Amino acid sequence: MEKLKLEASSRENIGKQLAGLRQKGFVPAVIYGKKFKPRMIQINHKTLEKATTTEAGFNAIFELSVDGKSEGLVRIREYQAHPLKRNFLHVDFQAIDLKEKIEVEVPIRIVGKAEGVKEGGVLEQQRRSLVLKCLPDRIPEHIDIDVSSLMIGQGIHANELKLPEGVEFPHETNFIIVSVVPPTKEEEVAPAVAAEALPTAEGAPAVAPGAAPAAAGKAPAEEAKAKEGSKPEKK
Repeated sequence: MEKLKLEASSRENIGKQLAGLRQKGFVPAVIYGKKFKPRMIQINHKTLEKATTTEAGFNAIFELSVDGKSEGLVRIREYQAHPLKRNFLHVDFQAIDLKEKIEVEVPIRIVGKAEGVKEGGVLEQQRRSLVLKCLPDRIPEHIDIDVSSLMIGQGIHANELKLPEGVEFPHETNFIIVSVVPPTKEEEVAPAVAAEALPTAEGAPAVAPGAAPAAAGKAPAEEAKAKEGSKPEKK
């Protein structure tokens, strides 16, 4: 893996003073190592952003110099970013020894199109990265997984992968990474059934669909008699 040069400077700013440091375009950071006490430094934000956008990403190995003096090889152990702007807020660097293996998180890259997908299946990727252990100069930029031969109902487990030479899994490998599952069947929606007509009272006329119900009042015959009875008598 290529080693990138990174320049930084010492800092004494702590606590509330860090906000002013960030406003000036610097990222507060700390270097940790087995052979020295943690050291506070600051790095130009644009410089750090450019250094982490290479193909190696956050697994890059840096030749760090502070105040013009070489501090050896380091890697980003941890970082904090703004939840919305995604810019760096703080970075922890870990001093490394090329002779000691370290654990790193490496992204997965899916290769090919599964046969099961061609038949209508759906490719489900359960893991986007893998935790691996290797020497610093053996860190792979990504792990390729060929899914071309996968049929519906099949998957690839971690213990089936052939890792690059010198790279191993530090923990258990009995987990699935990617699989092809049957397509999801859409539920058939039953057509709306017209509401059954309510039973009418005995002798009452049925109401046709869409017609307004009759207004409450006297029956037609009774209403006619009432009108007739209301006529004035002839003299």
